[in-house]
Amino acid sequence: MTAPHAASASAEVSPPAEASAPAPPVASANRVREIVEREYATVWRFLRRLGVPAAQVDDAAQAVFARVLAKAHVVEPGSERAYLMKAAFHISFEHRRARQRSAARASEADVEALEADNLEPEQALLRREQRRQLDAALECLPVELRAIFTLFELEGLTFSEIALALDLPRGTVASRVRRARELFLQSFNRHRGGWLK
Repeated sequence: MTAPHAASASAEVSPPAEASAPAPPVASANRVREIVEREYATVWRFLRRLGVPAAQVDDAAQAVFARVLAKAHVVEPGSERAYLMKAAFHISFEHRRARQRSAARASEADVEALEADNLEPEQALLRREQRRQLDAALECLPVELRAIFTLFELEGLTFSEIALALDLPRGTVASRVRRARELFLQSFNRHRGGWLK
């Protein structure tokens, strides 16, 4: 899945050549486009796994980028993902407050479609079942631990990046990762685990 056309298009707009106000840095538009293209899928997956319904996740992802890119001048290069995850975490809570989640869980195929895997039918069936088990196990975690587990185990952020994203001390992140692992494995085993060790 690619980033929305609106985000891409706005990133390419250049200021009028004759504008009297100082032009923004030339690299800013390229930086915005690069961040969106590089991080959109990660933000999308994180929002889904924090419970944002599939019908709302694209709008939520756009809100995340709008919130962070509006203050891109204070975001150090290389730390964009942490800021995006922080915004996504807060926006997921806003969605939870705004409406109750639907009782029917959105299809697990949503995440697979985003990754655009080209798999044989048997592989696709196995992948679908694995994702179903993963999502069922994640659903049993408290949302705070689910966020930390997702960022560390599934998205590959470091303890320091997660600490920045969630406004937590690094030591707290480490202890919660350990706790999240324990709860996840217990939950996963209850959902017919076996493919994860």
